[in-house]
Amino acid sequence: MKKTGTVCKLVMFLLIVCLLTGCWDKEELEDKAYVIGMGIDHSNHYGKIKVTMLLANPEVGSMQGGGGSTEKPREIITFAANDFIAAKGTANAIISRNISYELLKIFVVSEEYAKDPNFLRTFSDVLKDKEIRLDSYLAVSKEKASEFFLKNHPKMETRPHKYFQYMVTHGIENGLIPDSTLFRFFNTTYRETENFLAMYVSAEKDKNPKVQSEDEYMASQVNATGELDDTQFIGSAVFRNGKMIGKLNGQETRTVNILDDTTNIKDVLIDLPDPFSNNKKQFAIRVLKTKSNKVKMNVKSARLKIDIKVPLKIEIMSNPSMVNFAKKKNQQIVKKQITNHLKNVNERFFKKTQTKLKGVPYPLSMYARRYFGTIQEYKKFNWRKSYLNADIHVHTSIQIFDYGKQAKTPNK
Repeated sequence: MKKTGTVCKLVMFLLIVCLLTGCWDKEELEDKAYVIGMGIDHSNHYGKIKVTMLLANPEVGSMQGGGGSTEKPREIITFAANDFIAAKGTANAIISRNISYELLKIFVVSEEYAKDPNFLRTFSDVLKDKEIRLDSYLAVSKEKASEFFLKNHPKMETRPHKYFQYMVTHGIENGLIPDSTLFRFFNTTYRETENFLAMYVSAEKDKNPKVQSEDEYMASQVNATGELDDTQFIGSAVFRNGKMIGKLNGQETRTVNILDDTTNIKDVLIDLPDPFSNNKKQFAIRVLKTKSNKVKMNVKSARLKIDIKVPLKIEIMSNPSMVNFAKKKNQQIVKKQITNHLKNVNERFFKKTQTKLKGVPYPLSMYARRYFGTIQEYKKFNWRKSYLNADIHVHTSIQIFDYGKQAKTPNK
């Protein structure tokens, strides 16, 4: 009995010791410098790139750091490097804490470098670092990426990780920027059937920008004044085979997000010309997409035929002409106006993709694969070439579920 008790005590002691050894590889929060955003630019030195790192201080704004911390919430460094993977070692010669890519949210590439044929070769290194997640986002800046981070000074959200999280999430939900994750980028690029959309950003505002409709702007074109940051997220950069070839404004980007069932958009606000007014007034609607699109194709004919049905729910948000929507006639007029507007927008978009962009910027080819029995038949079909001459028809199914609050016309 004594021998059995001794053995049990020894086993318990060994178990306790093994549990204590689980802390040998612990890492303290303040020992790391987390890179939230990374910028990539051309370098004046041959064979090198200019890397910009936006580093966040995890103690600022946290309970551990306290409310009276005098440390800066961020730090930005820029230097030349062979690649941004080994650049962590160079950065540690400047930053005291250990550089980490675990919380990397966004890659910002200058428009100049995104048009370089060598961009894809350099950027493919993200697949080799285990710390970089493929749910990080790719963005293209109008100016240099280093200038974008230096000029980006949010007024309300000083913590950089929260700022980019809010800007990207809300921009995708309202459809003004694409869902440009790294996973989508490499998946689209190596599939070689469609173009890819990356969000377009800028921290510089154009001088005397032209006033346009609320969704026809590109980043840097929104003329906003007041106590605010000039950084803007709107529009998209078009990539073909890993190289930037063009741009889409906010309206065209929103059209892609409505047509693409893989994009998580919630509700979209749009202004349309008021059919009851002769003074170029506009009324606002909210567009909700609750069902997937229905796509049918005829791949056997001499010319590819594509028929797309988009079901949308509409809520009337404003009524500048003060018409009575209780009347069936007025309901039919406003429904026809919305349908014609969306039809014209879709027709212009697909015409641009066939003539200028030479490809559709969302995975429309996935619907064509089901019409072929083998991969060899699909490759022989040559989607990219067939799409350029395709006959495309988009039918928007409108259901107006709310005409808004009915107000009486005031007496003169």
